[in-house]
Amino acid sequence: MTTLQQNAPRLTDPEISKKTSQPWITCIVPAFNEADGITAFINALCHYLSGITGKYDVIVVDDGSDDETGLKVIAASGGLPVRLLGLSRNFGKESAISAGLDQAEGEVVIVIDSDFQQPIATIGDFINRWQQGYDMVYGLRNDRKTDPPLRRFLSRTFYQILSRGASIDIPPDAGDFRLMDRRVVHAMRQLPESDKFMKGLYNWVGFRKIAVPFDYADRQTGSSKFNLSRLFELAMTGLTSFSSFPLRIWLGVGLAISSVSLIYAFWIIGVTLLRGPGVPGWATLVVAILFLGGMQLMSIGILGEYIGRIFNQVKGRPNYVVAERHGFPADPAPK
Repeated sequence: MTTLQQNAPRLTDPEISKKTSQPWITCIVPAFNEADGITAFINALCHYLSGITGKYDVIVVDDGSDDETGLKVIAASGGLPVRLLGLSRNFGKESAISAGLDQAEGEVVIVIDSDFQQPIATIGDFINRWQQGYDMVYGLRNDRKTDPPLRRFLSRTFYQILSRGASIDIPPDAGDFRLMDRRVVHAMRQLPESDKFMKGLYNWVGFRKIAVPFDYADRQTGSSKFNLSRLFELAMTGLTSFSSFPLRIWLGVGLAISSVSLIYAFWIIGVTLLRGPGVPGWATLVVAILFLGGMQLMSIGILGEYIGRIFNQVKGRPNYVVAERHGFPADPAPK
């Protein structure tokens, strides 16, 4: 597959020269109930990183796991630059990534899952692109053969709908697996949204970016935590955060129904003038009421989704709550 890139202004020579050959790399690893494989993943990731740079650290964000994920991370961190950030409950992957970004200090920050589906060796390609002057390098799946047919269909449909209304281009086969320059990380930290759709925010902040295709592997342990209900919730967050297309759909539906109703009214008037009043049609009346009532409820539901996002935003609650920190510098004592 041809490597894709987004058009962006070229960096000046001094800016490019700041990108060192062996940068400080911070890896963010969101994890939820990954106790079976997290130790092997940490060892493999650290072994690879130590071969390409002299300074790196790994931040594992335990997203409220109810197994021994956190304990396994602490046990595996002996002698390795591995830190654990334990959230107080399961806030979701988007919040876990945000928590990691808030703690990342490296020159480059890489987000990678702990299930070995995203090849660790691709990090080397990310670093090479970053050294060429790109601020963001994201992994682009070559195919979705590992996904069930229904999930592939729903994903394709979602991105088709999103692309029609979003003001930014969101690649359909790009996920959270990516490298970000510290300038990008700083920009991501400034976003105050409560319901975050990270795949959209990565592109919203801009900067110079390029895609690196990779083959998605099978999970070595466990199973995916993204069921259809969580994927639907994430899809609704993405649609309401970056697109007004659902609202425009119902505006069009309402105009179409109003037009048909107006035509039907003229037809009734004409028939009445020519033939006189007829027998009232009970079935027609009931069908019309039920149809229009259903359409109204559906349109109110779409409006409710947008209002719900506003409601969550104005409450001002944090995206996550940290319950445990291991391997980080001690926080200053409260005054």
